[in-house]
Amino acid sequence: MNRTTIGQSGDPTPLRILFIDPHSAFVTWGGELAEHGCDWQIVRMDDTQVALELLQEGRFDAVIVASLSSFERELGVLRRVADYDHRVARILLSPPLSVSKQAKALDVAHRNITQNSDLRDVISAVEQTVTVTRQLYRDKVVRSFAAFRQLPSPPGIYSELTRAVTADHTNARDIAAIVERDPALAARIMQLVNSSYFGLQRKISNLQEALTLLGVRTVRGLALAGHLRSHYGEQSQWQAFSFERLSERALSVARLAQDIAGSHEGAQVARDQAFLAGLLLDIGMLMLAAEQGDGYLKVLRYAARKELPLHVVERMAYGVTHAELGAYLLDMWNLPPQVVEAVLMHHTPDEAVSEGFTPLTAAHIADSLLPSITNEFALELNAELDEDYVQSTGCKGEFPGWKMQANAYRLRMRKSEAQSA
Repeated sequence: MNRTTIGQSGDPTPLRILFIDPHSAFVTWGGELAEHGCDWQIVRMDDTQVALELLQEGRFDAVIVASLSSFERELGVLRRVADYDHRVARILLSPPLSVSKQAKALDVAHRNITQNSDLRDVISAVEQTVTVTRQLYRDKVVRSFAAFRQLPSPPGIYSELTRAVTADHTNARDIAAIVERDPALAARIMQLVNSSYFGLQRKISNLQEALTLLGVRTVRGLALAGHLRSHYGEQSQWQAFSFERLSERALSVARLAQDIAGSHEGAQVARDQAFLAGLLLDIGMLMLAAEQGDGYLKVLRYAARKELPLHVVERMAYGVTHAELGAYLLDMWNLPPQVVEAVLMHHTPDEAVSEGFTPLTAAHIADSLLPSITNEFALELNAELDEDYVQSTGCKGEFPGWKMQANAYRLRMRKSEAQSA
């Protein structure tokens, strides 16, 4: 085992970095960073198990895992880091990855950095990633979350489907056997695949075929959303907006986000993450409405009267927003970091550390293009489009096409409302 500690500085709070270097390929890396003015306290270790034990003993701001030849193994290390401490930023240092491998890496890591990156860029990327992680776990968010009377546990079926996603050999029959144990989820899947959202020319009556069409990750998202919806049920005295309508709109946002991600170059995982993010963007709103009741009504009323964004007034009233609460819950459940980031920043995408097009991009655009649900105060509950952010992602030219797709979803939403009126 080789262990090196460097980076002591006059800064009273330098970042503490655990650098797992199983191939001992970056022995001088910390010193090179220091030459560029980096004052991190870096503990570099080549023994993965001892490094993880050290993580349990002490507090680190980030764990960087070097991956040279065993991509899956190093991702497994980052999964274990997430199990040990959610507050630690998880970073993969690797050679350039294929689109599919990069998407898979970002199912686990907060950031993927290529090993030949300019060291100044590496320093900036790590510090930005830690900043966002700290934002999610700032004291006010943690205390507000802890004050909720009844917090849901992740549904067992979600864990089973997650294991199925990562298994080497899983087919539609195996997935169907899992889903069939949850009749409500099975019914939801059949309803969705035969809905206007998919526009299929024939009716699907076989669950296995429906699962093949939707994909395991989409089904996993539906299981999670259904579980949260049942936990945070609408109270009889609640009148501001319909929880049912909010959930239906979330499906439209999810499908549009998935379409937007699909039209942009990327892997299937990115489309699935965009769908899941869109589906769960406003779960924090349900949490506040269910728990705060009259207090949240006052927040909505004030936001409408002062013509302020809801998330701004939430922070004024509670010190925390529905986006932060929802993201915190999802991070506690080990959802992909990019899904958590999308939920956390769907109103403030300019604060993101990820560059280029991400699930946050798709979810933010989808949420801003689709109309808000009707509510007592005529308040816009959706995100306001950040055009500068969209421009920065390099996809401004695709925006007109996405607006046309959004219009199609608007018509479906109106049709659905008319049918249930």
